[in-house]
Amino acid sequence: MLKEKIDIKIIKDFYSEVLKNKRKIRIYLPPSYSTEKNKYYPVLYVHDGQNVFEGKKSYSGESWNLHQVTEQLIRENLIEEIIIVAVDNMEEERLSEYAHQDGFFKGEKIKGRGFDYEKFLIRELMPFIAEEYRIKEGSENTGLMGSSMGGLVTFNIGLRRSDLFSKLAVMSPSLWWGKSSPLEKINSYDYQSLNSQIWLDTGEAEGKFMSFTEDVIYELKYLKNNLKLDLIYYQVPEAIHSETAWAARVHCPLLYFYGDTGEVKEIELIGSEKITLKGVKERINPVLTFDSAFKMTALEGEFRSLKPEILKINENGVLTPRKTGSAEIEFIVFGYKASKNIKIVNK
Repeated sequence: MLKEKIDIKIIKDFYSEVLKNKRKIRIYLPPSYSTEKNKYYPVLYVHDGQNVFEGKKSYSGESWNLHQVTEQLIRENLIEEIIIVAVDNMEEERLSEYAHQDGFFKGEKIKGRGFDYEKFLIRELMPFIAEEYRIKEGSENTGLMGSSMGGLVTFNIGLRRSDLFSKLAVMSPSLWWGKSSPLEKINSYDYQSLNSQIWLDTGEAEGKFMSFTEDVIYELKYLKNNLKLDLIYYQVPEAIHSETAWAARVHCPLLYFYGDTGEVKEIELIGSEKITLKGVKERINPVLTFDSAFKMTALEGEFRSLKPEILKINENGVLTPRKTGSAEIEFIVFGYKASKNIKIVNK
């Protein structure tokens, strides 16, 4: 039997001996939790907990409304029931706790305490949750989710401890943080025997926060297609770096981890319809929409130009104009085809 009220438990002052601080923990319990006493559930840990269910203390004043999104997907039988553990950040200590490397912010050096935060999560919080709530044990039933610096710490903890976490929702990650480049961060882990699902996304309007250059896209394609990594990437058209943007797409990793994404309904080739002959190189973003409302950028598939003497396109969708005129490009993936006409002008 499903209850009508959304059940969120609050632990006001969860103390960490490792970090020497207290924080609020918010726990979403699924519809059948109170009535089916012998049922156990997968668990998803989410960083920046004060942004997850309400927006009062978030930077933008907006929330992910993750409890509402999850509840709706459950009631529509699109995902299985899950428990969500939202872990509040410590505000002024947030950057430090979410960083496995030292870094700088607004000219101030920040000492990375990500390894300590990782210990707190694994050694202190997770055993408590396992004791107090009916969760399914094992990495296959345990996920991590976060955005921005929360995406970065999800990426690092999840890949460092793939024995504990197999579902990683890495949303708009701050891969720019620290001395290493985004590509170096991605290449710092071994994916050969990794048995994890990785959701990786970014908004096209995130500006300096967007770390996914062509070399990063190329590496993601290699990992997915050559190493058979269970990886989904979504480059979100027009999306900025905000809670509102993450709320609008958080259903996608939930469907990927806990449900059925469905069948492809539409392919849209996102990009300019007019480019300049000697302007900045542009890339076509092939976005697939599924009948479940799931969206992703295709890392598979093949681009081709029908007039390569006018416009070339490489395997990553990057356009190289050769002369003025118009050319049609095609993209084929999973047996589906999409096309786009592009005009090339002098300026």
